[in-house]
Amino acid sequence: MISSPTLLIDPKKCKTNIRRMAEKAGNHGLAFKPHVKTHQSPVIGEWFREFGIDAITVSSVKMGHLFADHGWRDITVAFPVNIREIDSINTLAAKIDALSLLVANIESVQFLREHLTEPAQVYIEIDTGGERSGFRPGQTDSIARLIRFIKHSDLLTLKGFYSHPGHTYSARSKHEIKAIYADVVLQVQRLKNRFNNLTCCIGDTPGCTVADDFGEVDEISPGNFVFYDLMQAQAGACTIEDIAVALAAPVVATYPQRNECVIHGGAVHLSKETLEWDRQTIYGLPVLLEENNRWSQPVENAFIKNLSQEHGILKCSPPLMKKLHVGDIIGVLPVHSCLTANLMKSYYSLEGNDLIT
Repeated sequence: MISSPTLLIDPKKCKTNIRRMAEKAGNHGLAFKPHVKTHQSPVIGEWFREFGIDAITVSSVKMGHLFADHGWRDITVAFPVNIREIDSINTLAAKIDALSLLVANIESVQFLREHLTEPAQVYIEIDTGGERSGFRPGQTDSIARLIRFIKHSDLLTLKGFYSHPGHTYSARSKHEIKAIYADVVLQVQRLKNRFNNLTCCIGDTPGCTVADDFGEVDEISPGNFVFYDLMQAQAGACTIEDIAVALAAPVVATYPQRNECVIHGGAVHLSKETLEWDRQTIYGLPVLLEENNRWSQPVENAFIKNLSQEHGILKCSPPLMKKLHVGDIIGVLPVHSCLTANLMKSYYSLEGNDLIT
């Protein structure tokens, strides 16, 4: 029985999302190294193995250790090397068969050359437009210098280039995603032409979902696709039906005079991510929980209006207002499932009615 905010997961939808992305990678001749930062669950990680996946991407060394302890032996840490974690990096490298690291500056490589005790592969991070971290593709002199530096290390092996085109997440249509991705593919092509066809890995859900031309990209490592969310649905990367998680939140107060309910589901559960949806700023969309805790399509003319730490304000349509009472459970589709999953830490499975961590 649900008594507090609980993240529901539909394993059938989740596995369908995994299968589709794995098949797409295979059809395009791409190595598939899914990012596990969205779900962060060793149990869900096992679902990937059902589709022949044996390499994963993580967002931290700590996460790498978690999945190594559950039998994963080929792990990429897709975050610029934090040299303060060198002891943990060495331990992880000794624990698995293939550790790949991201480097975004020569200082990190210098440190790894002096302090790494186990072999590791490195990707040079490239900023293809997201303006987060990494070298711009035009910085060929700096990239060439870094490549030479890596090649003079006894324990480092140059794997290639890695890029997360985060600017695809700001797109609002399939056409816009494809246009951004086409530019990313062109940048990859130029890098490969300049640097002897080094391996190139791209990791973003909108591009990997929508693109039909991967050019010279060799590997993909999307993560959000496992659940999808309202942000991806608005951009055209998925449908509402593809979203595989929903927050189940108790109704704790009703205010018919203003057509609003207060739910136990706030920023510590959903995060403060917002989206412009039908000319409203929303923090999520309500769905009705059905038999076996599955959920309906979003309720028309209703949305999560505001969040504080624990409170959520649900703006209701008049029919929804009449339907809801104190003690009822309402579902909420998240704006950004990665942050919601990170905050909630566990899932209540609709298959088997058990808890997944």
